[in-house]
Amino acid sequence: MTDPEQRVPASQRRPGSTVEFVLDGTEGRLITAVAPDGRLTHVDLRVDKHGSTLAGLTEALSIAVTTGLRAGAPVSAFVTELWQTRYTPAGRTDDPEVPEATSLGDYLARRLHHLAVERPHDGAPRRPAVGAAADRARTGTR
Repeated sequence: MTDPEQRVPASQRRPGSTVEFVLDGTEGRLITAVAPDGRLTHVDLRVDKHGSTLAGLTEALSIAVTTGLRAGAPVSAFVTELWQTRYTPAGRTDDPEVPEATSLGDYLARRLHHLAVERPHDGAPRRPAVGAAADRARTGTR
């Protein structure tokens, strides 16, 4: 991560995308923004259950990811950590690129994978390290 003085400032206008989705009957949207150099700098995951615990936790997750991205954390770190997290809502989505998700965190990881990890600047497709292999890589055990 970078020094706090070196954080990427948020500009007033930046290119990005919005994806609307339904996960197990819960409507949501993911809004992302990128810096001029193409790095993902902002993630806003929202659900249409205003005032609910789920909406509050989803907003907190968005703030945490955005803060990490602006501090220099790679998108792949969030993908790896959120991939296959399990809580409700979970199940089928209406998103053809992410047909199933085990939670909103898992949906976010899979969507970020499609947006930033699968299509990195060098064009080489990549898969996130998940499961036992990722655990071993993080802890340095075999």
